[in-house]
Amino acid sequence: MPIGEFARLARLTVKAVRHYDVEGLLVPAAVDPRSGYRYYRTEQVRTAMTIALLRGLDVPLPVVRQVLAAPDDAAVAAVLADQRDRLAAELVRREQALRTLDALREAPERMPYAVAIAERGPARLAGRHGRVRACALDADTGALCRAVLRAGVVPGRAPLVAVFPLDLVDEFDVLVGVPAPDGDAALPGGPWATTLHVGPYPHLPLAYTALLEHVREHGHRAVGPVTETYLTDPSATGPDELVTRVAVALAPDGTNGTAVQ
Repeated sequence: MPIGEFARLARLTVKAVRHYDVEGLLVPAAVDPRSGYRYYRTEQVRTAMTIALLRGLDVPLPVVRQVLAAPDDAAVAAVLADQRDRLAAELVRREQALRTLDALREAPERMPYAVAIAERGPARLAGRHGRVRACALDADTGALCRAVLRAGVVPGRAPLVAVFPLDLVDEFDVLVGVPAPDGDAALPGGPWATTLHVGPYPHLPLAYTALLEHVREHGHRAVGPVTETYLTDPSATGPDELVTRVAVALAPDGTNGTAVQ
């Protein structure tokens, strides 16, 4: 049948059917060599609808190809199960983003932060380094924390500490560990500003804003690093009850401070 009739059966636009051909997802059953007209078979309607549904869910093209090339129903089911997990995680992420927007809108009334500035001695951490993307900061940091716990690379039961650069770039190194005299990473001594955040991890930017604004208003200069100390166990604590200590190293008078080694 010609492309217009095929598109009508699949409830798609002709433009969409042509696009699927260009992407190699839905090759016509025949192409007239003189006119270039595309022709399709009735049994290709199901394939066209499958592609449209998957793309409507923002399933990446390589995964769509996996579904179409799967040898049997079990293989298709496995790919779709992965996509269900992906979409469920994306739904959680978007819900968290909306909750963060609510918290940001209500921050002056609901999110007071007490900031303290005090001298600290130098400290060492034992743990593991990992790469974290700014666009997936919470997810990547959480994955790194879980990897550290599973690997048993941190001694004792002290709360985990994550060490970040002061300024974010697209991708950067993060250390997750615990204080240890023989740790291989050093935190600088000197003045540090700290505050406590109570609530979900995606709301942490509110604490950072309050912390760094306090530093600026009181004439201090943040040089980093930044640390997050996770004082509650997320596997046993609800998101609204999570407690995180956020801290940033400040420059002593006339110096630029020291970063994590």
